[in-house]
Amino acid sequence: MSGKTTEQAIYEVYNHEKLELLKHLIVHDASMGSAMIYLRMTDEVHTLTTALSQSGFHVDSIHGKKKVTAREAALEEHVAGRLSYLVVTEASARNLDISGVKTIINVDFPELIKDYEEQVLTPSMERVFSFVNPKGNKLLESLEELIEVRFPRAVAEGFVYAKHALKVSTRNKQRKSGPRSKPLQNKKSKLKKKGR
Repeated sequence: MSGKTTEQAIYEVYNHEKLELLKHLIVHDASMGSAMIYLRMTDEVHTLTTALSQSGFHVDSIHGKKKVTAREAALEEHVAGRLSYLVVTEASARNLDISGVKTIINVDFPELIKDYEEQVLTPSMERVFSFVNPKGNKLLESLEELIEVRFPRAVAEGFVYAKHALKVSTRNKQRKSGPRSKPLQNKKSKLKKKGR
């Protein structure tokens, strides 16, 4: 895969932090004046569009339930610079001409490698940023293995990332002293005999 002129970066972030990281990047990255934002599910597109709108950002959405004319109008507004942020489902984006889009943020990493390649290889594309779980993403790992390149991991300056909560193992804990229940084989059956 070429696309050497497209800046690519991976932000490792847990799902519950994605919205806050996105808003942080929009507010604190001076070059993030506009972006097309990819998600997988229509419900998530609605949720994110509403959240960004309530935060004062000029935003619209494209998804499978929206009329084709409305989708095309929203894309045209975005490419023309009259609409700052366009939130789209990955599936609906496959049918769009994104030739004028300059920045894409994959809040959900693409399910298909060819979708990511199309983003990066679009001539107008300047940047493609992707959010992935810190514990790993098999699709990203497969892509990196395929092209034999590890994408740079980015850290948003000033954003406070959640720390992974360690799970405490209960295997080696001592049993509490006190009465124990009878072993299963000593318990009497509570089944009633069926009436004849």
